[in-house]
Amino acid sequence: MVTNSKIFQGFLYCFLGAVFLELILSASASWRISVWGSYLILLGALVVFLFGYKKRITLFLFFCLLGIFLGWWRTGWELSRIYERAPQQLSGYGYIFDIPEIKEDYQKLIVCLVEASGKDQKNSRVLIQPNCREKIVVLKDLHSDYSFGQIVRVECQLKNPENKQAKFDYIKFLAKDHIYQICQSAKVEKIDEDKYQLAGFYKFKTSAYRSIFKIKNSLEQKINLSFSFPESAYLAGLLLGGEDRLPKDIQENFRRTGTTHTIAVSGFNITILAGFFMWLGILIGFYRQKAFWLAVVGITFFVLMIGSPSSAVRAGIMGILLLWAAKKGRLADSVQLIILAGALMIGFSPLILFYDVGFQLSFLASLSIVLIYGPLSEKFNIKSDFLELKSILLVTMSAQLGVLGVLLYTFETFSPISLLANLLILPLVPLMMLTGFITVLTAFFSPLLASFMALPTQLALNLEIVVIEKLAQISWASLEIGNIGIWGLIFYYLALFVFVRFLRKKAKMN
Repeated sequence: MVTNSKIFQGFLYCFLGAVFLELILSASASWRISVWGSYLILLGALVVFLFGYKKRITLFLFFCLLGIFLGWWRTGWELSRIYERAPQQLSGYGYIFDIPEIKEDYQKLIVCLVEASGKDQKNSRVLIQPNCREKIVVLKDLHSDYSFGQIVRVECQLKNPENKQAKFDYIKFLAKDHIYQICQSAKVEKIDEDKYQLAGFYKFKTSAYRSIFKIKNSLEQKINLSFSFPESAYLAGLLLGGEDRLPKDIQENFRRTGTTHTIAVSGFNITILAGFFMWLGILIGFYRQKAFWLAVVGITFFVLMIGSPSSAVRAGIMGILLLWAAKKGRLADSVQLIILAGALMIGFSPLILFYDVGFQLSFLASLSIVLIYGPLSEKFNIKSDFLELKSILLVTMSAQLGVLGVLLYTFETFSPISLLANLLILPLVPLMMLTGFITVLTAFFSPLLASFMALPTQLALNLEIVVIEKLAQISWASLEIGNIGIWGLIFYYLALFVFVRFLRKKAKMN
């Protein structure tokens, strides 16, 4: 029988299939289906509906065709916005849309051009309305300090981005965020905020984010005062996200051992935070139902605090969905929920399916945890789990299996020691986050007491850094495997699909 659930599944899979096919055709650069051609599919869907809407199989076909139309049309529309724009001299005002990204010898600013929309009658300041339908990348030296929400005057030569690597389409990577031009060798001048006032939503957004960033900066300052370096940088990464505070050699150690996820803004990082907030809620006396809402609030605040980059937003959504499924006891049956979340994100920005590794890793890690961890957790009886070592191992292995193909294809390296490294360091991570956070809060009232409280956490952080360093020194900790090619990627996920089918079938039989 064609149930409502199957009709909805058909719609989702047809939508995703249409997006996938359109991106495949566009990647060949030889032929692509036009946006207008998609209306033929819509017309066919309406004809099918009018002549057979009373039959369930006809409804299934109608929604499948509707999904194809939406996927085809939405992707075609985004691709149609990528074209060779004429180089031009820019001289105007811009709104810094995101937190400036600091590189080794320059900083990257995402800027929306702004328009003056009149004057505020009370204070005679110019009302500024950012236009963020299209954004530009401004590359600037490290000598000036910029922040989110500033209005700046920009002078530069606008150029189209170029693809310089065969496997990395930089043009479409930028286009997924509606960025189509780059502003190089720019002259950037900050504008006095007394002269203007942001209008509408951007006024609220800038004010709210700046308040949250003040909290983040205060927390980071207390971390640096209470803990010595590099342990302070490690704890800041655990609590606030980001590995760029750590020295380059320690960052490389984390990369070689496959443990960067503990401090990077990723699905792994969000999962650890979710577990921490659940544990904290239960520790202070909440039932699991209330602890779940504490975790949701905590994850949301964390994503806002680090500036809501798209990677963190996606990882946060996936993390909350996994928490909800675990709370309802439906983790093993949450495949459609994860796919729905992925489809909604792809509907908002179809290019992320091919050109955003962060989305791919978050989606695949979440999906593989649902598909693989559920059956394995029953087989290995995680209810009797000392220090949750079984859970840590199974979750890590499940997520690693899901993302391994993309990692091998994209970065061409493999870390055989990753499972051991995660098993050694992850059991202490929630405890270090808890004691570290309590220490930081204490530092606001008594810095001297906080410096004494920090000692056990300092030792634990140092131990983890040393363990990672020793493991990274093993010659086979990270192996260069070369280019596996698109067929190697396809073969890996076909093999994983067969393995998952076998695992879930066996679990149902038991």
